[in-house]
Amino acid sequence: MFHWLYWLYWLFVSDMFGRMNDGPVLRAYPLTHEALWPTDLFNQGLGWVVIARFKSAGRRVEAGIFLLDVFCLGAKLAVYEDCDVGDYRQRIRDHYKSSFPMVSADPCCARKLVEQAVEYARGLGFAPHPDYKQAARAFRELRTEQCAAQWTFGHQGKPFYRRGPRETEDQARRIVGHLEQHCGPGNYDYLVMLGAAEDINRALGY
Repeated sequence: MFHWLYWLYWLFVSDMFGRMNDGPVLRAYPLTHEALWPTDLFNQGLGWVVIARFKSAGRRVEAGIFLLDVFCLGAKLAVYEDCDVGDYRQRIRDHYKSSFPMVSADPCCARKLVEQAVEYARGLGFAPHPDYKQAARAFRELRTEQCAAQWTFGHQGKPFYRRGPRETEDQARRIVGHLEQHCGPGNYDYLVMLGAAEDINRALGY
């Protein structure tokens, strides 16, 4: 009987402590990570991947946000955010879910996807975005060996470069020239739209 009363008392005290200190955030927070990725990434070849790591008893989040090119360039853009959980939910998670066709993903698989896309691009001679290492802080404690998913990078067995709105014409020509030298004629594909970035944005629907 004493043990039951003690257990009930402990639950009551724990609950009151949580309420006195700004609610459930201070209680045990079971969620350590969450991730989002596109539903059509390997059809489109390009999409955002978001990996969030919760810390400080769930009050704060560090998030890695990656624009991933699975056909050629790997991590074209990487952004690191360290913010409170409310800011993360509104400004990052809800924004990406409402703006792009994204779904929840296993965080270990999301890390594996990003890292393998980066390695594929490195094999072609393309380094990830300069902020990739910082954004990868969100990967901590995620074990890729727990993910059994497998992906095939490139398009129809070849690297496929498509000029995006962030690349100038000169950058696009250099990328194609690099692929020609690295892969050899006929061993890669590309689609390069010429014109200003604003024109490409309109053509691609950005």
